[in-house]
Amino acid sequence: MLLPTNKLEKALHKAAADNTQAPAFYEELMESKIFVLGKPEEEDVGKFTLEEEQALIIQHWEREEDKSPVVPFFTSLAMLQQAIETDEPYLELPTTALFQMTMGAPLVLNPNSEFGMEFDPDDVAILLDADLMVNSEHELEEDTEVLLGHAQNVPDKFTAILKELFSNNKQIEAAYMGTIQIPAEDDEEHLMIGLKGHGDLEKIIDQAIQKISLLDDDSMAYEVVDFYQIDKDDPDISDFMVENIKPFYKAKTTLH
Repeated sequence: MLLPTNKLEKALHKAAADNTQAPAFYEELMESKIFVLGKPEEEDVGKFTLEEEQALIIQHWEREEDKSPVVPFFTSLAMLQQAIETDEPYLELPTTALFQMTMGAPLVLNPNSEFGMEFDPDDVAILLDADLMVNSEHELEEDTEVLLGHAQNVPDKFTAILKELFSNNKQIEAAYMGTIQIPAEDDEEHLMIGLKGHGDLEKIIDQAIQKISLLDDDSMAYEVVDFYQIDKDDPDISDFMVENIKPFYKAKTTLH
């Protein structure tokens, strides 16, 4: 087994050992450069810099089970060299560039290794979709019917990811997990995360949205997650959460 040689591989190893670290790996992946077997359409020799709009030939492999095509890519040159038997041309690209060029094709990271991972077209689309990372505000009008409740069947790793984030931000005093439904707007319950803390929490909420949007878990019962600042937003919702729900996170020390 090759030892990790860069930040991306360290993040991958951590995610393999602890699935709550998966969002951190995906963040690092989308900010990193990766290696792919391929070459410019017009042959270049040796080291070169790709020009904008330069056409590339990206190598595809075939899956053993059904011979379907898949694009291999690698976290480092060492991982690439381990996967091939003879020298082949390769490119170093930003992950986002590879994902955009191969949209619609399945990919596999570090094939034939202990730390391999497949990405189907839906996975790639989610990772490229910046709209998932946006925190939008919603203001309730007076006399709007709001149904509040207790959250059920929330995956442990979802909660663990938020706990880890909040523990690294002393502004967060406590976090609550409930449900909210506004019948006039939506038939579905939303998961509601209530945050009690000090100062402007918007940046922390943005970070939380980014982390959970990268978490792929079919056992998650709620399609939408709303964040709510206790004692800042609607007082009735604040009172419900504080009085009826036990916090799933509580800081050992708080920043005043």
